[in-house]
Amino acid sequence: MLFNSLHFFVFILIVIPVFFLLPERYQRYWLLIVSFYFYAVFKFIYIFLLLYSIIISYVSIYYIDKSKDIRIKKIFLWIGVIGNLLVLLVFKYSVQLYDILNFLLGFEPCNKEYIQPPNIILPMGISFYCLQSISAIVDVYRGLVEKPKNILYYALYLSFFPQLVAGPILRTKDLLEQFYHGKKFDLQNFRSGLFQVCLGLFKKTLIADQISPYVDQVFSAPWEYHSISMWIAVFLFSLQIYGDFAGYSDIAIGIARIMGYDLPQNFNRPFFSKTMGEFWRRWHISFSSWLRDYVYIPLGGSRVHAFRMYVNLFLTMLISGLWHGAGWNYLIWGGLHGMFLLGERLFLSIQFIKRLGEKLPEWLIAFLGIVYTYSVFSFTFFLFRAKPLVFPETNFTASPLDVGWYMILRALIPSEGKIVIPSLQYFVLIFALFIVEYWMEHEDKKIYIKNFIKSDYLYIVAGVILFTCLTIYSVTVSQPFVYFQF
Repeated sequence: MLFNSLHFFVFILIVIPVFFLLPERYQRYWLLIVSFYFYAVFKFIYIFLLLYSIIISYVSIYYIDKSKDIRIKKIFLWIGVIGNLLVLLVFKYSVQLYDILNFLLGFEPCNKEYIQPPNIILPMGISFYCLQSISAIVDVYRGLVEKPKNILYYALYLSFFPQLVAGPILRTKDLLEQFYHGKKFDLQNFRSGLFQVCLGLFKKTLIADQISPYVDQVFSAPWEYHSISMWIAVFLFSLQIYGDFAGYSDIAIGIARIMGYDLPQNFNRPFFSKTMGEFWRRWHISFSSWLRDYVYIPLGGSRVHAFRMYVNLFLTMLISGLWHGAGWNYLIWGGLHGMFLLGERLFLSIQFIKRLGEKLPEWLIAFLGIVYTYSVFSFTFFLFRAKPLVFPETNFTASPLDVGWYMILRALIPSEGKIVIPSLQYFVLIFALFIVEYWMEHEDKKIYIKNFIKSDYLYIVAGVILFTCLTIYSVTVSQPFVYFQF
C-alpha cells in the first residue's frame, strides 16, 4: 500500500481512531493485524517471507538469550544472520549469481546450455526488515538489549506498518519497549505528527513526483539531450530522491508519532552538509549507523592503524553500494563515495589546508562546502540512476554501467541536443522547502516552526496540502517511492 494513495488515506482514517478507541492491552494486536494487511496489499505471498524473517530471527534470539554456552550462542547467531542474508541473496542477487555461474561455465546467452535466471520480483521492504532482523540478533548476542518478551512483540517490531517497506531501519532499543505500554491520544503528538506527515507529503507529491518526468525523459534517452540537460537532470534527481525518500521517512515518523510512538530521525537536512563525511551522518541516518555498527566497527573501525582504517571505510561504502543492488554501477557508486570520504580525510589533515581554512571567512567555507557536497552527491547519480538502454544507432543494449559512463562523458564533453528546463513553479516549491529546512537547521529560527505547530494555522496548511495531494492521487496514478526497489 502506497502512502501517496487514496487507499492509504482511507486505511489510516480507520486505523488511528480504532487504535485509540481500543483498550490499551488490545492496541498492539490491532497494530499487528493492520501491519500485515498493509504489507499484504502489495502482494499477499510476501507475507510468508516476512513471517520467515520473524520466526528465524526470534528463534535465534530466544536461544542466544537462553543458552549459557558461547558456542551455542554463536551457532544461533549465524543461523539468524545467514538465514536473513539468504533471503536477500535469493530475491535480490539471484540474477547476478546466475550471470557469474554462466560466466564460469563459459556459457553465452546464445548457447543452448545457457542457464536462464528465474524471473523473481523483489519483495517490498525486504532489504529493510532483513537488516532490522540482523541488528536485533546481533544486539542480543552482544548483550546490548534484552530479548523481546514474546514473539508477538517481536513480530510487531519488525512489521510495524509506517516504517515496514522503506525504513527508518530500527533497532530494538528504538521501538520494541514502546509496544510494552498502551498509548493515549495526545494533542501535541498529533500536531507535531501531522506537521511531519504534511512535510513528507509535500516533499514526495509536490516536489519529487513533479521533478520525476524531467529526470526520466533525459535518463531514458540521453543521446537526445544537450550536456546542460545532463547536469540539470542529475542535479534534479538529487532533489527528487531526497524528496521521495526523506518524504517517506517523514510520513512514517509522523504517523507513528500521532499514535504515540517515537521513531528516530532518518534525514537531518543533508543538503546543508559541508563535507561528504558530514553528509553521510545526515543522509539515511538509520542505514549509515547500521553500516557503522555492523560493518565498519566489526572490521576494526578507527581503532586500527591509518591505512587499515581507510580500507575499512572504503569496504563499508562498497557494501553500501551493493546493498542498493548487485550491478557494477552500484558497486562503483559506493566506491566513488568511499574515495571522496578518504580524500576528504587526507585533504583536511594537511596543515596548509587547516591554516587556509582559519583565514577564510566562515560563511565562504560553509558556502563552498555545501556546493561541493551537493555537486559530488549529484554527480555520482549518473551511475546510480542509470538503467539498461537500447541505443538506436547501433541497436546495442547497454548495461547500466555503460549508460552511466556515457552520460558522464556527455556531461563533461560539450554535446549538442535538446535542453530541458523545468517550470519556474517547481523551483518556487523547492525554495519554499529549503526555507523551512533552513529554519529547522538553525536553533534561533526553529521558533518559527515550533510556533507554527502550536497555532491553528497548522490545520489550514495541512488541509491545503492534504486536499492538493488527494486531488492529485484521484486523477493520476500514484508514483511508487524510489527506494521500494531497494
